[in-house]
Amino acid sequence: MQVDFIGHGLNKNNKLNVGDQIATSLVSPNFDVFIGFVAFTAISGVNKLLKFLLEAKEKNKKVVFFIGVDNKGTSKQSLEILLENNIDAFIYHKNEEFITYHPKLFLFEGKTYSRIIIGSSNLTNSGFLSNIEASVQLDFRTETDKQGRKLVKEIKEYFDGIISLKDENVFKLDKELIEKYDKMGLLYSQIKSGQSKEIQSNDGENPNEKFITTPFFENEFGQGEEPDNKLSKNKAIAISTSDYENFQYFLEKYIVYKRDIKTTGAVAKHNAEPDLFRWYNRIKELIKVDSLPYELASQLIDVGFPIGNAWEGQIRYFWDKKFAELVEFKNKYQSHLDFTYVPNTKNKDLPYFELGVWCVRQKRRRKELETPKWDWNYEEEKMKSINFLWEVPENFGNQSVANEDKWTENLLELEEYYENKENYNTLPKQKTYLGKWINDQITLKLTGSRGKKKVFLHPVRETLLGEVLKRNNIEWERQKQNERESIENVIEKWKIITDWDKKSQSEQDKATETFKNKISEMRQLMSSTKFRMKKWKIEESKWKLEMFKKVGFPIPKEIEFK
Repeated sequence: MQVDFIGHGLNKNNKLNVGDQIATSLVSPNFDVFIGFVAFTAISGVNKLLKFLLEAKEKNKKVVFFIGVDNKGTSKQSLEILLENNIDAFIYHKNEEFITYHPKLFLFEGKTYSRIIIGSSNLTNSGFLSNIEASVQLDFRTETDKQGRKLVKEIKEYFDGIISLKDENVFKLDKELIEKYDKMGLLYSQIKSGQSKEIQSNDGENPNEKFITTPFFENEFGQGEEPDNKLSKNKAIAISTSDYENFQYFLEKYIVYKRDIKTTGAVAKHNAEPDLFRWYNRIKELIKVDSLPYELASQLIDVGFPIGNAWEGQIRYFWDKKFAELVEFKNKYQSHLDFTYVPNTKNKDLPYFELGVWCVRQKRRRKELETPKWDWNYEEEKMKSINFLWEVPENFGNQSVANEDKWTENLLELEEYYENKENYNTLPKQKTYLGKWINDQITLKLTGSRGKKKVFLHPVRETLLGEVLKRNNIEWERQKQNERESIENVIEKWKIITDWDKKSQSEQDKATETFKNKISEMRQLMSSTKFRMKKWKIEESKWKLEMFKKVGFPIPKEIEFK
């Protein structure tokens, strides 16, 4: 049997270290089974071994911990890490005031070799590194070393009730158990609010020892503001060892919170776990006093932590969301234009109503008529990227800039006209003001204004008016649309007659008189259509003849066209 003494804290050059020995033993091919009996665990100790614990599990090794919770020596977060990573763990707790579960023993077993590490080190960073600890490592051949086998047997017999789970004081670690012990006050949180310098586990040796933390103060938005009467301004606030040790654990929790609960990144007290909220405040305080190291700050930036004011981050989030809607509007309605313009409509049923209102607010913010202050570096550049029109161009159709408001009012009146479902697929009568206005707009679109210098409908107005007309099945070339729809109606009826003529006489006789009359009316329509065809000017009506020819409609022989 080989025996090595492991001590640290006094001799900094000691190459043997409990944490290192446990870590390398977990992944060593010599051992297949690991059982750890520890009184107390902390985030730091569990995190140092986590990579090796997971690797051991991947190799199908048996890994199990039996942990104590007496004297508030075990942290809630360390148990959560074990649970979240599916590391088998059990809690030993005997509800008697003067009995403490206090072992520090790590057993490794393999077919050829076995190892026992026993001493004073708990599963904590201080137990592994900083404290003055003493442990012994015993290595022996499993098959040939009788003394070693005897020692393992005695250890297992001593802990038999715990290992076999027959002891009524052994409980499988789960979420409910953690919450239960937390409420009972048996666990401690590694993020505590207070007024001292650093968080430290008391290792259970002194239950009256206070938890220590760099001072920070909570408010609803996580600003970490310090009341003057709470802390001297001359007292420096610096990052602690605990801040480093806890960072990765809480960063992962924060990523999940930001993804699932509040995408702005601001941690709110009402919807976050208390320890995450306290950590968030602590980080905000370190940022405020410029004490957060770059290597930690860069990780926060990568996950979208609101390094500045949390409300600034929230405002930016909502602004970006609206800007994305603006880009979507641009791609849907104005992709053919080299600029973007959203009308301010009074019709709340229109899909761009809220977006139009938002754009008006941005114009006012840009002119410093509303808050928050316009961001010329970020928001201005975003709007430039889609060439957003802040002002109406001077050459706006055949109307002056002064008439822009009147034009918009007419557009809104047209929208109100179409709110009546009976007006779908119609245009206002030309005798009315609105009818004359829409006719003028269509003329400007198709042929331009009268006179030597023609002015056409401005592309912005064409897009806005065209979208309203399109929703109501109105095309710019309304006459051509009416003719096309009339031809489609004729073709549909011709197909009905064709199917009718294919039926047998007996089938036709069974039809109702009403339907027979309709067939007769359809035949008259076919005859009148063929008669009108003969009067069409071939070049102007070629598109209409193509529609008939495409479906096989019988075109009169005297009509010739290529």
